[in-house]
Amino acid sequence: EIYIMSDENAILSALQSKQLDIGQLLSAENAKTLAGKFQLFSAPQNMVQVLGMNNSVAPLDNPLVRQAITMAINKDEVIEGAMGGFGTKLYSNFSPILGTYYNDRLSEIYKNDLSQAKALLNVAGYSNGFNLTITVPANYRIHMDTAQIIAKQLSQIGINCKIQPVEWTTWLDQVYTKFDYQATVIAFGGKLEPAEVLRRYYSSYKRNFTRYNNPVFDETFDKAELETDQSKRIKYYKFCQELLTKSAPAVFIADPNNTVLLRKDIRGYETYPVQF
Repeated sequence: EIYIMSDENAILSALQSKQLDIGQLLSAENAKTLAGKFQLFSAPQNMVQVLGMNNSVAPLDNPLVRQAITMAINKDEVIEGAMGGFGTKLYSNFSPILGTYYNDRLSEIYKNDLSQAKALLNVAGYSNGFNLTITVPANYRIHMDTAQIIAKQLSQIGINCKIQPVEWTTWLDQVYTKFDYQATVIAFGGKLEPAEVLRRYYSSYKRNFTRYNNPVFDETFDKAELETDQSKRIKYYKFCQELLTKSAPAVFIADPNNTVLLRKDIRGYETYPVQF
């Protein structure tokens, strides 16, 4: 029997009363309260949380500024503070759940380094920093918490952040449709087809909300779409990820884990990397 329950407190109560044997998509905070009585299972869910940046507006149209922001963000602090430690650190818009398509050689491109971040801002002409508005859908606590942590981190390199909470419908209209924003924190549910994950950064794609425009990326993506040799397609996809990481249209933060509580005698549970 499958119960559809939107209230986490109700799920926790149902687990304790033995109405439920398994409860999933729980917050780390709530899961930890019952960790001693149940098995706690946590794994990536093929979701990519990002600090999305509008590449068409100053100063975020400057790659050096975006790279500086990337280097100023401590992803471990975000995972610990906003996800209760249950998150998988990312370096591109792919989660490692995608296996052979995932480029696992990107972690060294931009390390968390405040002094280098300040140096990049200085070269870009922003030695005194600048003001940045981060528009966040208020109904997602994880994104609000992440924005607060990021704002504190960016203040260390002179970037003064204003967090602007908005309703979900406003976010969809203002940010995702009209691209009327500077920066935002959001997470995208992953797809099982790599092209659908990368397409969000294709220059002419109508939902390319970062306004990323890279002819080399577009050309490589087109080649992957037409390629029938799987090994060659994988190389194209990995190169697309490398291009995204280096040009930093967004800061790829983490895959927030799917956190599950199971009755202690249940065995053989496996997660599937979609939210359905």
